[in-house]
Amino acid sequence: MARWRKRLYEQRDYSHLSKTPAPEVLEKAIAACAFKGGPRWEHYVNRDLLALFGELQIVSIADVVERYLDMLVVTRNQKREQATPFNYERTGNLVGWGLRLNLLEEVLDEAGGRAWRLVDRELRWDVHKGKSRQVRGLPAGEQAAMDRKRATERKRAETFARKHAEKIAPEIKADFDSILKEDPETVLGDKFAAFLAPYFTPPLAVHAAYGALLELHYSWPKEKQQLWKSSIKREVFPAFCRGSERLKAQREEVEAMTDDDAAALEDLI
Repeated sequence: MARWRKRLYEQRDYSHLSKTPAPEVLEKAIAACAFKGGPRWEHYVNRDLLALFGELQIVSIADVVERYLDMLVVTRNQKREQATPFNYERTGNLVGWGLRLNLLEEVLDEAGGRAWRLVDRELRWDVHKGKSRQVRGLPAGEQAAMDRKRATERKRAETFARKHAEKIAPEIKADFDSILKEDPETVLGDKFAAFLAPYFTPPLAVHAAYGALLELHYSWPKEKQQLWKSSIKREVFPAFCRGSERLKAQREEVEAMTDDDAAALEDLI
């Protein structure tokens, strides 16, 4: 999604940016809100602003571009970009939309300069049926109706997730059994940390937590269950390879034995 949004940005003409001072680019972009990308745009704006602010109460205009570039590293899992006119424009567009959607309030920083404060430190926009939907900050009557609707959706999702957990449990068990059969010493590493927390910390030996691992997914939403199931399935083949390598090494070790060594081993067995 990030690459798609960047391509949309790049399709526009930015030649004028090189002729405009960066602070002016930022100010104009805040006022214009010229770019909007797709039906989930409001949710993305909300999410990115929460990441940009982090624990800060306010962000000043002097710091906002650098904060924006830091946010991209965290949310897009990419290398840090430079503070180019292009990124001044992108930063201003985000701030402008934050103001337009009442996610930001304009304030003054300690030096009396222009700054912004987050109005709400929780998401006001989620994604429902592929589109952004405002779920917080609504007028009282609308907010009450939305709260009831979301409570119903949560109950329905929890019921569906429990049924899905039961459905995929045999497949998860079969994959873990295959893994332990091929490589009894299999360990789940750091890439499983988000699944194992808060109960376990990698590295975790599968055989040591076998029972708990089979039950882990029952409290998760369907999406996380699916990711877990896929992640475990991908470990079956590597376990097979490790097991094959171990058997090969054992055969080579036996073949390298002298007749006396082999006889001594037979006596021990």
